[in-house]
Amino acid sequence: PPKMAAAAVTSNPQSPSSEGSWQSTLDAVVPAVVALSVTAVRGFQDDTPGAHGGTGFVVDAKRGLLLTNRHVCTCGPERASAAFVGCPATEEVKVSIAYLDPVHDFAFLRFDPSELHQTPLTQIELDPSGCKVGEEIRVVGNDSLEKLQILSGTIARVDRNAPEFDGDFNDENTFYALAASGTRGGSSGSPVLNRQGRAVALNAAATGGTMHGFYLPLHRVVRALEALRAGESVPRGTMCAAFSYISFPECFRLGVDKNFVRKSLIEGDASHGATFSKSSPPSGMLQVKRCIPGTAAAEKLQPGDVLLEVDGRPCADFVFLDAAMDDAVGSTLNLTLCRGGQRVTLELAVQDLHCLIPHAFIEMGLGVFHEVPYQTAQKNNVPLQGIYVATAGAVFGQTLKSDTVIQEINGSPCLSLTSFEEIIQQIPDKEYFHVVWTTPSCQKERRRCEGAAKMQRQWGTFRAWDLDVKLRRWTPRQPLTLSAAPSTEPEEIEVSSPAPTKRRRSASTASPRPRTPKRARTASAALEGSICQVTFRIIQNFEIDVTSTGDNLEGDIFCCRGAGIVVDAEAGLVLTDRVTVPQPLGDVEVMIGDEMRSASACFFHPLHSLVILRVDGSASGGKPFGTTAAFHDVDLEEGAECDLVGFDPLGRRLSSKIHVQEVRLGKFPANYPPRWHERNLEAVVINDAPAEVLSGVLCDGLGRICAMYTHALLVQESQVHRLGYGIPAHNIMTLVKQVRGLTQPLVPSLEIHLQASELSNLRRLPAKLRPSEAWLAKLAAGSGSSSSSGSVAKALLVEGITAWGPCDGNLLEGDLLVAVDGEVVTTVRAIEARLEALKEAALKAQPDSKSIQVSVTVLRRGQENTLALAVPLLGSDGAKRVLGWHGLVLQDIPRAVREMGPVPKGVHISQTLLGSPAEAYGIEGDFVVAVDGQPTPSLDALLKLGRSKRQEHLRIETADSAGRHFLKTLEPDALFWPTFEMSQDERGAWRYQELEETFH
Repeated sequence: PPKMAAAAVTSNPQSPSSEGSWQSTLDAVVPAVVALSVTAVRGFQDDTPGAHGGTGFVVDAKRGLLLTNRHVCTCGPERASAAFVGCPATEEVKVSIAYLDPVHDFAFLRFDPSELHQTPLTQIELDPSGCKVGEEIRVVGNDSLEKLQILSGTIARVDRNAPEFDGDFNDENTFYALAASGTRGGSSGSPVLNRQGRAVALNAAATGGTMHGFYLPLHRVVRALEALRAGESVPRGTMCAAFSYISFPECFRLGVDKNFVRKSLIEGDASHGATFSKSSPPSGMLQVKRCIPGTAAAEKLQPGDVLLEVDGRPCADFVFLDAAMDDAVGSTLNLTLCRGGQRVTLELAVQDLHCLIPHAFIEMGLGVFHEVPYQTAQKNNVPLQGIYVATAGAVFGQTLKSDTVIQEINGSPCLSLTSFEEIIQQIPDKEYFHVVWTTPSCQKERRRCEGAAKMQRQWGTFRAWDLDVKLRRWTPRQPLTLSAAPSTEPEEIEVSSPAPTKRRRSASTASPRPRTPKRARTASAALEGSICQVTFRIIQNFEIDVTSTGDNLEGDIFCCRGAGIVVDAEAGLVLTDRVTVPQPLGDVEVMIGDEMRSASACFFHPLHSLVILRVDGSASGGKPFGTTAAFHDVDLEEGAECDLVGFDPLGRRLSSKIHVQEVRLGKFPANYPPRWHERNLEAVVINDAPAEVLSGVLCDGLGRICAMYTHALLVQESQVHRLGYGIPAHNIMTLVKQVRGLTQPLVPSLEIHLQASELSNLRRLPAKLRPSEAWLAKLAAGSGSSSSSGSVAKALLVEGITAWGPCDGNLLEGDLLVAVDGEVVTTVRAIEARLEALKEAALKAQPDSKSIQVSVTVLRRGQENTLALAVPLLGSDGAKRVLGWHGLVLQDIPRAVREMGPVPKGVHISQTLLGSPAEAYGIEGDFVVAVDGQPTPSLDALLKLGRSKRQEHLRIETADSAGRHFLKTLEPDALFWPTFEMSQDERGAWRYQELEETFH
């Protein structure tokens, strides 16, 4: 269709002499109202990243200018679009910031009028003088994000002080109008219209639980619009002082001369022409409320001073004060004040307010840092110096929170962004550094705080961003160069022979033997040097297998602590549990005594809560870590006494005598969203374990470990339940044997979930469902039960089947697994032992085998079935590769998800990052299954997809765990949201890499 011609621009309002119908007025102005969709792509000042909505309206159709609130379009990096909801076509256009006022809550957005094909180019005229008490109004906008709503009211006040809110941004040095319009979220930026169709104010805020709506007067808005139309800059001045409007009676009590008020303000015309008039004179004066510390205003002005004159002219109107400051940028103003009944005259410099707003930031470890903004300094009474933490990220988030101000790093002051950048670049990777900060917005944390943070580079590129003020365009600089990380490996020595590919051991250390146990005074003392504290940290953005309990979230960081056991001191191998280290991606530290080292997770047992860590700097002849622990494979029986040695949540080591209640096949809870959980384990059940010990070991008096102690988490209705249990030594020793042998462990798994079913219950089944007497006898014999033993005979019931596993499509829930490779099995331990023997035989014959052939016998509805299965040899569990794609954190579908039932072919959505295109466009579901009609069964398949350079949007097909499918479009944002990959190498180290987008 042809584009609308410029001549089609119409200017509303209707003239006052027209019929004055609200219906005709609204018909004329509604086409100029837009619903704004804004995404703050980064945290900036005290704004958090994320998508939100608001309202705007056209004030210059020819130039494509919209007016809205400053807080709607945000002051940091953003992406925005406007939908002309007042027209049936509801056309959408992209918008960008044309002008953002540094203090007052208004901004102008720019759009291209030629992109509108079916929308009339209509604009709403601004009429600041029309905002007066008693004026009947309509507020037209995207109230409650319902696209278009029309709310009525009557202006009740025009001289209200600016409303104050919890955040740092609060308007200052301006009046606000008040009316009972009942506006809510989404209506910010709506025009406040009079009957003539002119905008008399800008809807800005409301008080929750009331009908109160607050409107920004348009005097300074009109001035800024005129400058934009002329292609000029908009000067904005400040004395770094905030004033408030107080009543005449209060002024008189403060010593203001009544004659001055009567002659200069009430009877005179000095205050007329803006907010006030002869028929509506002022009812108060301006008083100094606060000044920013460290400025000339803080030295010369005092809170409570009442403003009498500015450059010799009586001033009781914010409009005149604002105009005087804007006209005096870089110069001075002469102020006459009343202080304690005395007339005081002084001169104050006027600074450029635009220069006191951050125009650059540094992005590091998913954190955002910039200089202290004007609003933060003014609201919280702090100087305009230091580094404001808009988003703490992975590096600083482990020590401090967002909305803090960094003052020093490693003893060097951080007064500006330049000094912060220089200091940060000198800190090597994985090295701790000292930080000094304050939290001005928190009354408890305003004091000087000190702590240590750890440099971590695997969380993204260290990049600086600068704002082109004229174009309002953010531009990244090249990734900043950081100091090289100190080597954790010993210095290499040149030799004539090639270096070995594997770590050599002498004959005496071919199989590292633990120290000879000696009777110690306590089990805790016997484990000295073998038990260590393990700390795991991960930023919320990449929490993909952590169960949130509330108490493990510290600011932006999930932090888990528990016990570890040294299983190979020379190689630096430590065994811990999966509650302490829940996923491969994260920062891990281990500590024995006062020695702390970084570590990486090199193996996650797919079935049991066992994790092998490799301590940095120990392998290849490096410094050993601790003392190798001793294990004791013993069958723990009911009533057996053991020592429980572990750590509490504060890292204190505890020891206690405990007693074994029983060893049985556990029923371990599963949570949603799906997370890894224990299953198929004959666990050691303890009834007297101290509640404060969350992880540790069960050992005998010699310090020999009989079981690993951990717990399962169950989150129900916001209540967290911890169920402690022990993993017997025989499960551990199989794993330890493999890692000590320098081989990557492989775990054969039928990929089913088993539970015990008592034979007595099976005998009560109907004859057509009951197992035969022959099989009942075999199972009873396999259980070792008899009438005199007291034990209960049981069989193994298939309770769940993992999707895509060897039993998927072969076994059914409710089957009884009775034999593996021809041997009767009644315990999980027996199954694991038989599969392990078959694995060793298969690998001996073919070392690169990925699966083994296993014959299993099941009873289904009483009938015997024998099946041949290709049982996979599972490697380390957990995501070793994570993809960031348009703000979706993706991984190949985890086993924990497949355990819950059938899943589609696709990649799993683990997180949706705030401020990303995925959040802005509302991508939903649990799996990405296709893009532009092309299936995406894996991460590699997704990366191979390209798009045409002319293609602005992608079609994203997703699905959820219930099988529902969704289709949404998404516009990529390569500048702020490039595709990145995080991958783990063979040694467990993580690497971050941004990938180039492919086109076709």
